[in-house]
Amino acid sequence: MAAQRSTAGILDAAVHVRAVARSAMSGATGVGTVLTALSEVMEYDHASLARWDPLRRRHTTLAGSYPEAATAYIETRLHHDPVFPVLRDPARGGLWLTDVPRQLLESSPGFQKVLSPLGVEDGVAQCLFADDGRYVGMLNVSTRRPRRAPDPARAVVTLLTEALAAAVDPRAGLPPEAPAAADRAADARRP
Repeated sequence: MAAQRSTAGILDAAVHVRAVARSAMSGATGVGTVLTALSEVMEYDHASLARWDPLRRRHTTLAGSYPEAATAYIETRLHHDPVFPVLRDPARGGLWLTDVPRQLLESSPGFQKVLSPLGVEDGVAQCLFADDGRYVGMLNVSTRRPRRAPDPARAVVTLLTEALAAAVDPRAGLPPEAPAAADRAADARRP
């Protein structure tokens, strides 16, 4: 296990994550660089950034290190999991595994059949919302060891929400008229 980082070190790493997320948003770097930078904020065994596709009604992993079965669950079934409505609350600021009520974990196929067999003991799932309120995707981070308390990374992940959302939002960085034109085109294709 790596040495614990100081709060100042975690905050410096968070500033780097924001810069890398901006770079990914502009297309200068890939979304995988965001997860690499995030590993300096908090150590993890698995992580992913996924974009929500509202037309296909599923997530698409843009970068991740989960095994194939876990990635498939995140992409196609996580939004049906009993934990998802709790995650989707924009006021929440991320749901840490250790904060999920036991009865909810017991009813969650994602925890019981995906995370638990991986030995996951802690982590966070953070729904990501664009500035205009659209749900654009999510961050999932898992670790096989519990995190220390108090943990400044918990607050930092919440503070990074907007930057992470911009990194996965397909409309981020487009001129203001482009999203409206894309919406009109999507409306024209709908039955």
